[in-house]
Amino acid sequence: MQVKFEFAIYDETLDKFELDENIYSYELDDEQAVSYDLLKSTDLHLYNWFKESEFFPNWIKEEVYPDMIGKKVAVCDINDISFRRYYFFKVTSADTHYDYFKKLFDIYHEIDWQDREEVGKEILERLKVKRQELIIELKEDVVEDEDSELSESDSEQPA
Repeated sequence: MQVKFEFAIYDETLDKFELDENIYSYELDDEQAVSYDLLKSTDLHLYNWFKESEFFPNWIKEEVYPDMIGKKVAVCDINDISFRRYYFFKVTSADTHYDYFKKLFDIYHEIDWQDREEVGKEILERLKVKRQELIIELKEDVVEDEDSELSESDSEQPA
């Protein structure tokens, strides 16, 4: 099963996301496809499944952004499931985005414009934390050298 992704690059100094408008495809094996089908109806569970897997961050590092070790990215789209609202929400965003985040963050309010601005600010505050949870840091793999560990432990033995 082929899955299409779009990403956003996170600029830590500006605390801002920039959309990478390229579409990247990944071929899931049969076992991964079953997991995908089970999780696709719950967007954040699907996102976390990809983020926490071994294959997905490695694919991003090796195939999608091989020259960006040390940078941070986030998934904007997985096939037709969009996560863009997490990175690009503003107080002036559409009602559908407000409704989504009010439900996600258990926020209740009255229905006048001033309350909408207050709710928008509250959503933005809560999104600061949520965005950090969604970021995938492209880290250099640390490979432990077993021989050096053995020789270090041998040297620690009293003679």
